[in-house]
Amino acid sequence: MSELALSGIRVLDLTELLPGPFATQMLADMGAEVIKIERPKVGDNARNMLAGVFRMVNRGKKSVTLNLKTEEGRDALKRLVRDADILAEGYRPGVTKRLGIDYDTLKAINPRLIYASISGFGQTGPYRDVPGHDLNYMAVGGATALCGTPDGPPEQAVGVPVADLSGSFYTTISVLAALQLRARTGQGQFLDVSITDAVLTVVSPRLGTAQENPAFTKKDILRRAGYGIYETRDKRYVAVGAIEDHFWHALVKVLAIPALEDARYAKSPERWQYTEQIEPLIREKMLSRTHDEWIKILNDNDVPVTTVTSLSSIFEEPQFTQRGMFIKGHGVQYVNFPVPMQGVDARRHGESPALGANTVEILSRAGLTASDIEALKAKGAA
Repeated sequence: MSELALSGIRVLDLTELLPGPFATQMLADMGAEVIKIERPKVGDNARNMLAGVFRMVNRGKKSVTLNLKTEEGRDALKRLVRDADILAEGYRPGVTKRLGIDYDTLKAINPRLIYASISGFGQTGPYRDVPGHDLNYMAVGGATALCGTPDGPPEQAVGVPVADLSGSFYTTISVLAALQLRARTGQGQFLDVSITDAVLTVVSPRLGTAQENPAFTKKDILRRAGYGIYETRDKRYVAVGAIEDHFWHALVKVLAIPALEDARYAKSPERWQYTEQIEPLIREKMLSRTHDEWIKILNDNDVPVTTVTSLSSIFEEPQFTQRGMFIKGHGVQYVNFPVPMQGVDARRHGESPALGANTVEILSRAGLTASDIEALKAKGAA
């Protein structure tokens, strides 16, 4: 196996649920050793609340139990910090300061430490102490205003936690950049990752249009002729993306609906003004053939069309299977790192760790004796 990109990099992961663990899972795929610090007996809340999510984003990590509300538990963490490169935490702002494990405290132990604090709204601002979840971050970040039916009110966002995962990606990107800078300066740094700020960046392409056109609404995005999800005769669905003019004209040729050949529909901005007249014609026509028939005929005519894959069938989707996007192990299929490249290997991971499975191993490596560790456990600190 080739050298992994982050071989020798050690990560202390104090995060739970999704945003932090997803970010540190990417670091693990790149070769970092990720040590997951969990509460004794309880662990990451996702273990019981979202067991499937936990398994997907904690593969190959090592689990150490420490009670950071005890002095002994904090002292053990500080021992681990000495040799750590990265610490990721997902507490609400102010918690690490109260516990005495904030960046300034740990920086004094290890100036090379890169410390990523992941929170809903960041360490500053009027929403700093407001609790929240993906739903809330999507709402404040502008994404929810673009969700729902074209003419309806804002609705709960898509079934994928876009805000949480945006925070994950920016955590990973920022950590990698900080590692590069540290290689030149020898110094770590504090990373204030706001999930809401991250989702705002995802919304930012729409903000350019909104500033150019004050009348811009979600209807301008969600209602475009020839660009949508269509039901077929066999009650399946296809996604058609005939947004550019050359794709539109190819679609019109295939559909063979004379009304769609109207010269007013030739160019996209003008065509979209007539979406209310055009879409019913397309939807009715799409009901005349089966899913497979439409996929073939539209593909044959170079019209962007794909199936709408269900979660129950996604593991058989040939596009993913042929690209090696699934990893089988322990009775579960996992999703591979999406970019085939040297230095990244998600396949080497085993199952997600049992709670505290590596406590003795990791604390021994940090210099604690077997009796020290037993003492920590007896006090409820590990």
